[in-house]
Amino acid sequence: MTALTPVHNDHPLSFLFLGVRMRILLSSTETGGQFSLIEGIMPPGGDGGLHVHRNEDESMHLLEGSLDVMIGERAFRLAPGESYFAPRGVPHRLRNRGDVPARALLVTTPGGFDDFIARAGIPLIEGAAQPPPAPPTPEQMGRLLKLAEEFGIGILEPPGPPDRA
Repeated sequence: MTALTPVHNDHPLSFLFLGVRMRILLSSTETGGQFSLIEGIMPPGGDGGLHVHRNEDESMHLLEGSLDVMIGERAFRLAPGESYFAPRGVPHRLRNRGDVPARALLVTTPGGFDDFIARAGIPLIEGAAQPPPAPPTPEQMGRLLKLAEEFGIGILEPPGPPDRA
């Protein structure tokens, strides 16, 4: 086993992914593949689509806002200060049906989901104007489906139109 070295990431990379701003706070490269730590900010009306990770478990801690979460057959509203764990192989979906952005910390174990975000997302530059959140076009969704499969992610239902029901 290779010894890991301490990491101080003071310039995390940011991406816009399915309308969600994702900052990779610690990448799988930096953690020797053990995990990735990502800050996500989902705008009101955001929807991550129903998907399943074959390679990594997903844990989230909500800092601000609220999210409607479905993991397998279980559905609940996640409030600030609450967390969830979605084991690999179990379909899950996140939606922001609130009126404010939802901000959360996402941990995937082992790492690797951060590489998918970096390849599938639109790079953002701190301080620069950001593209408005918009659902993917059919062409973009086709590319995303292919890339997701390469990373062991099955997209079972793509993100839908804004839904605040």
